[in-house]
Amino acid sequence: MSNSLQTQVKEFCTAAAQPFSYNAIKNVYIWFGIFWGLPIPVVTISLHYLFLSTTGNDTPLASVFATPLQWFFLLHPLLFGTLFGILGSVRKEKDRQVARLIEELQILSIRDPLTGLSNRRDFAHAFADELARISRKEASLSLIFLDLDHFKRVNDSHGHHVGDEVLKATASHLHSCCRPYDTAARWGGEEFVILLPNTDELEAASFAERIRLSLQEGINPTILFPVTISIGVAQYRHGEPLEILVERADQALYVAKQNGRNQVVRWSSIALAA
Repeated sequence: MSNSLQTQVKEFCTAAAQPFSYNAIKNVYIWFGIFWGLPIPVVTISLHYLFLSTTGNDTPLASVFATPLQWFFLLHPLLFGTLFGILGSVRKEKDRQVARLIEELQILSIRDPLTGLSNRRDFAHAFADELARISRKEASLSLIFLDLDHFKRVNDSHGHHVGDEVLKATASHLHSCCRPYDTAARWGGEEFVILLPNTDELEAASFAERIRLSLQEGINPTILFPVTISIGVAQYRHGEPLEILVERADQALYVAKQNGRNQVVRWSSIALAA
């Protein structure tokens, strides 16, 4: 027996054990099977009655049902209803699997598979939504750009598996620090971004500093070495695209790296200095 046939038999047997297969109220396939099998007893009974009529016997219709063969034909609608009911359960399970697969694909299209945070695509959508909102309310919007310090050393010293655990723990920590309407995303590698609605640059810098300090204190009991992060902060300027906002936050992050890492730098401070 081929694997495909074995799978089909297994699916059929599993469906046969499901109550849904015999629920005539919810499983429309049962009625489809009954109506599919109904012509069989109707035709056979009619032919049998016609045959008895042509022989000249004045036989009542009830006598047609006296033969075991006709009772066998009468069972066909029930047999077909049962069979189609089981097939209805198989179909229902297939539909559920397809729906689950579609849901998983939708999640994969907007989520980073390692950390579970938003990916760049979803982050761009969140940014566009916030622009539409602040254009009506004239609210502030800021972005912080975060980069784990010396992450290559983590991979080289402890292995990529530990590096992945650090990334997941960092992502979980960032998510826990965010407000319900903030959007945290993995930008790439060990880089993360957080979009902060209704937040100016000073407030965003204060928020970033809280993240830096709490991360420095430890993000996970299983990670036995210190993890620090450098952060750049920039406030959205009217009319600029996401790429420019990220670039300005990245410039502030670069200065934080150049100044010794494990610190928060605002873009306006380096622009003023320049």
